[in-house]
Amino acid sequence: MSNRTYRRLTPVPSDRTTRAQARRGAHERDRGLRRVDAAATPHSLAMKARVHAVLLVFFLGWAAIIGRAAWLSTGPDLRLENRVVSQHERVIDVAGQRGSIVDRLGRPFAISVELDSVFADPKLVEDPDATADLLSPILDVPRATLQEQLSRSNRFVWLARQVSANAAASVEALDLPGVRLLPEAHRDYPSGPLAAQILGFVGTDGEGLEGLEARFDSLLMGDGYTYRVLRDGRRRVVHHAAVLGRRSTEGNTLVLTLDHSIQHRAEAALGAAIEKHDADSGMAIVIDVQTGALLALASLPSYDPNHISGVARGLFRHQAVGTIFEPGSTIKPFVFAELLELGLLSRDERVFCENGNYRIGRRTVHDAHPHGDLSVDEVLKFSSNIGTTKLGERMGPAQLEGALRRFGFGGKTGVDLYGEERGILHKSSGWSRIGFATHTFGQGMAVTGIQLASAFAALVNGGHRVQPHLVAEVRDQEGHVVEDRSPALIDPPIIGEGVSRDVREMLGGVMEPGGTGVRARLDEYSAGGKTGTAQKVRDGRYAPGVYVSSFIGFAPLDDPRVVTLVVLDEPKDGHYGGTVAGPAWKEITTHALRELGVPPDRPRDTEPLVVAEVDPDLPVLPVPAFDLEDAEPIMPDLTGLSARDALMAVHGAGLELELEGSGLVTTQDPAAGEPITPATTVRLALHRRDAR
Repeated sequence: MSNRTYRRLTPVPSDRTTRAQARRGAHERDRGLRRVDAAATPHSLAMKARVHAVLLVFFLGWAAIIGRAAWLSTGPDLRLENRVVSQHERVIDVAGQRGSIVDRLGRPFAISVELDSVFADPKLVEDPDATADLLSPILDVPRATLQEQLSRSNRFVWLARQVSANAAASVEALDLPGVRLLPEAHRDYPSGPLAAQILGFVGTDGEGLEGLEARFDSLLMGDGYTYRVLRDGRRRVVHHAAVLGRRSTEGNTLVLTLDHSIQHRAEAALGAAIEKHDADSGMAIVIDVQTGALLALASLPSYDPNHISGVARGLFRHQAVGTIFEPGSTIKPFVFAELLELGLLSRDERVFCENGNYRIGRRTVHDAHPHGDLSVDEVLKFSSNIGTTKLGERMGPAQLEGALRRFGFGGKTGVDLYGEERGILHKSSGWSRIGFATHTFGQGMAVTGIQLASAFAALVNGGHRVQPHLVAEVRDQEGHVVEDRSPALIDPPIIGEGVSRDVREMLGGVMEPGGTGVRARLDEYSAGGKTGTAQKVRDGRYAPGVYVSSFIGFAPLDDPRVVTLVVLDEPKDGHYGGTVAGPAWKEITTHALRELGVPPDRPRDTEPLVVAEVDPDLPVLPVPAFDLEDAEPIMPDLTGLSARDALMAVHGAGLELELEGSGLVTTQDPAAGEPITPATTVRLALHRRDAR
């Protein structure tokens, strides 16, 4: 085969072929591009997702706008409705009416009454200056203050709260544009200062701020209510007394254990004693010995809760719970009770009282008047410090501390008043020998009046501790009892019934002739009690001439109903407990027994008993009345005599003696040689060397 050269002949495409090839080429290029795009899929998809998300957000936003626009066009608009309403009315909240506070027989101590308050809408006041000029003398508010309030931009201002009826009538008669009246509950205390520190007071808006008003605020406060103030199209008030909510009745009523009459007599007698003896302050307590119910709780000076502006905050505290003092000789009966309970003492034994001076280490315990042998009853009757100390040494510090704590000293009683103090009773492990001795006659410790009174109640009622309390019941608006707050006796007994009876008999002797409490002796009732005179501590040391004088006792003797305590702080004219506090104790206790319906248990004294008290720790000797007939006696010179010799010198003259100090007479009033009558009171000042 011959070699031939073949050449492929490429046909020349026609126009139709060319176009078809072009289309195929373009199609292949597009497929290539898609293949290239597929190679970059992650980045491309993310971009697309973001684009779609943005579009969705815009879509939802527009949908919300369109939906809200549709709602505003077709549905109610509360905001606009409220704005429309606010242009025609205003809602004012008013505090609810408080329940009453009454005594044990339902007599009112605190009530709520309605008084008008004056308010204004400054936007409606046409002439603030002229309005202020007219209202200032009526409301007793400075003109500048009213002018500033009436010129404010807000729509409601108080001009005066709870004004008098006359002031309210005057404001209403003026009919000033923008000024109107609104009734509010006002707290009123009908008896003024009576029991003020117990009751406390409320603020302008009706909330309790002090005393029982604060402690039982939630029980006393009724539900609040609201007023709608209506305006016309020109924004003028057309009606202001439409009540929106149902107006509630007053809150619960507190029924107290206090007796209105006994409280009044306690404050009156205490005030007279403070004035007579120029004391700084005082307290008086009357407590039911069986239940712990407080029948009277007086504290002076006091205040009027109807007018508290400018009252010092110190007057809001009740001294019976918030003031502590050394009890002095009033603690001695508790020492005797514990000794009898432990079987360490017999009433028929005698005690040598060291003739007035008893050495303990480097210190000396003194009696203001020397005694030799005394019976146990006489140790308490004459209030011998030495006799009490020597008897107390039989049980030791730990047992004495334990006894005092069981009677409630050194701890709060839980009385339903704010501000109660615990008193002071240190642990016996820290007592020195002289410290133990002073505790037996009430020095080195401190008590509150409510502690001492409730402990004394347990001492004489058979040994049962009582819970002192002021609130007996809580009643609702219909008078139904919703809470009985009378506590039960606290068991077990502190001392036995026999010991309690012995102590009552011993305390009865204190008020018989020769005892330190004879000035408190009751005319119609048997009674027992104890005087107390304690120096006050100033700057860590006992201050000379500064005393707390007290008397505490119970009646009747065999079946005690009440314990009464009277305390005077820093009396200047006399300071012995029997002289300063005893007469007030007698008046308060007698009145309390009569109010409680306790029948007299002893014949009334037919002859006056004129006595002289040398010291709460000295015997008081009776000086019988004497008819001087036509004699014109003169005052003898008693200077240089002992107390006993001075008593003997005027014996039979019918004179009343008041002695201060101990030792020998240094001054006397009336002076020697002056004329005297049976009504003359002889005041003798005695002096002895200071105790080391």
